[in-house]
Formats: sequence, C-alpha cells, structure tokens
Amino acid sequence: MLNKLCVSGGKPRSERSSELAAVFDITSNSASIEIFDTALNRTYSRTALYGVKITADNACDMVERLFTTAIRRANVPLEVIKGAVFSADVYISDVLEQKMYLGLKENAEIAFVPYISARVGGRFTASLLAIPESDFLAVDVGSSLCVVEKQGDELKCAGFSLAGAFDGTALESGMASENGAIDAVRRESGKTVAYEVVGDTDSVGISPTGAVCAARIMLSEGIIDADGIMTDRDLFAIGEDLFVSQSDIRAIQTDKAKCAAVFDIFSGENLYLSGAPFSNDEGFRAMSAIGALPKTALKANFCKNASSKGALKYLISEKSREKAEYIIKHAVDVSEEFFDEFDRKYFEHLSFGGCPHK
Repeated sequence: MLNKLCVSGGKPRSERSSELAAVFDITSNSASIEIFDTALNRTYSRTALYGVKITADNACDMVERLFTTAIRRANVPLEVIKGAVFSADVYISDVLEQKMYLGLKENAEIAFVPYISARVGGRFTASLLAIPESDFLAVDVGSSLCVVEKQGDELKCAGFSLAGAFDGTALESGMASENGAIDAVRRESGKTVAYEVVGDTDSVGISPTGAVCAARIMLSEGIIDADGIMTDRDLFAIGEDLFVSQSDIRAIQTDKAKCAAVFDIFSGENLYLSGAPFSNDEGFRAMSAIGALPKTALKANFCKNASSKGALKYLISEKSREKAEYIIKHAVDVSEEFFDEFDRKYFEHLSFGGCPHK
C-alpha cells in the first residue's frame, strides 16, 4: 500500500450558490469530501486524502485536515456550508459522531448515515439509498464484503472480512482510486502493457481496478497458473516503477474467492455492485474474468461512489432518511448463520481454474 499521505482534488467550478453541503465518504485507507451545491444541483468541488491508514485514533484529525484543505482550495467560506453528512465504517463512524468538530454555524445540519450492524457500516447503508424500491441483491466490495438481499419485506444482510486487495491496502503498490492511481491496464499489440491514470497525471500507485485488470492479463497469458502462482517471474511490471507481485496475486485470489462465495449463498434478480474495483467498465469485466462475479452479474448495475450519492440523499431528503430508518429497523444480520457455508464456498472458489479470464 502507498505509505505516503497525499491530498488531491480538481479545480472547483467557476460558479456556486450560497447553499452548499459537505459530503464525506471515509474508508480504511482514504477519505473524500464532495462540496455539493444544493441550489444548482451539482458538485462544486471534490478533494480526497489517501496514502495513510485511517483508524479510530486518527479519523478526526484526518477528516479535519481534509475539510480544511477542501474549503481553502475551493475558496468556500464556512457560512455557506449549510450541512455536512458522513458515511463511514462502523468503528470510524462512532468516533466521528462523538468527537468530530468542523466549526460550522450552529444552524448547520450535521448527519451521520447509520450503520446496519457491527459488520455492515454506514457506507453501505448510504449505497442502498441510491437503489430503486424493488427486490434486489446489493454487494459492496472494499475493506470488507457487505451484502443485502431484499425479498419482499425481508431484508437479510451480512458482512465478511477481506484481505485488502479490493481496497488497495494489501497491494504493495496499492492506493485508493484517486488522482495518480493506475486504474485500467490492458495488453496492446506488440506486447505493450498500456494503462490509464486517474486525473491524467503521473502514476504513483495502482488502484484495485488496475490490479484486477493486471491479474486478468496474467491469467489469460499463463503468467499465473490456476493455483495463483507466477510461473516465470516474481513481478508483473506496469510502467517504469510500479508492479503487481506474487503477494498481490495471493490477496486478489483470496478476495475473489470470498466474493464468489457470497454469490453462492445470496441471490437476487436485480444486482447492484459498488466499491473500488468497479470504478470503470474495465474493472467490472476484469472482476468477472478472474471469477469474483457470477455469469448472472453481466447485467448488474455498478458504481464506484454509490456511498457518496446515497449520503447526499440522506442529508437533503426526508424520504431517504425514512428509507434508511426502515433498512436499519428491518435488516437482520445473518452473517453468523453462514460462516461455515461461507468458508466451504471460499475454498471451492480459491482456484483460478475454470475462470473465463477474458
């Protein structure tokens, strides 16, 4: 994982109103803030912080630093920010709700998207708010693997740990899908490894999407075998300084098997996917190619920043808050019921053999 604190963000729009909202999305290895113009119904600016592990101990400091940087870069006075909302994992959300201070006006609304259970955090609750009212299966892939299956009035949820391939923390050159991250990798004619970089700038790390795309190439070319072992090298180079290593492949192999296990246990006609590996079409196809997704996922809806979109809904829409309250009240965490079956399915899917690769 990239072990250097970085802050990035594009230029703000040229015009804004005096009705802004700060939307925070916080994971274990990154934090972002979108300053959303509620009057003009568009994002005014976005700033992200990454390259450091965010814990309960440093979460408040990291978020305060991010907020200060964001409003200075966008030249936004505090008085025009009428509200702020946070979506975060459980252990971070609790700390922020108790200790977070942004210095906003007293009448500014501060909201924290509630978490469903100890295993299913507020980021996933926020993602669910962006899903239409219907039966569905929603899966979020990141620092953990969260799932909600809705059938009629029944809401079953579960959360399972991941090794860190799909949020970048277990990858040697890994980073969040922010500016400077290699976010798509492909083999072009002449055996050249081509890649794209978020923000069209110099590359500083590899995003989960980039790593999964690289694994797809390695599988299709026989560079790694069905057991996940590199057959003729120790590293797969991307550009001049970055690479995917054998330990990276092990993390990807572990996490793809856990994803596949979830789809064996839970099912739904309307599938919604969210998380860093789904930052673009290439990532979605690569996740299918390495065996992390079932064939039925080809018609799935997917989105990288579903939690940010849902968090904004939670802040400004009474209907979305009611929906969140309904989810929290009716969702039943069934994780423990499926631990043994999940482990069995996980081992069944560890091999790369039988994966489409293409």
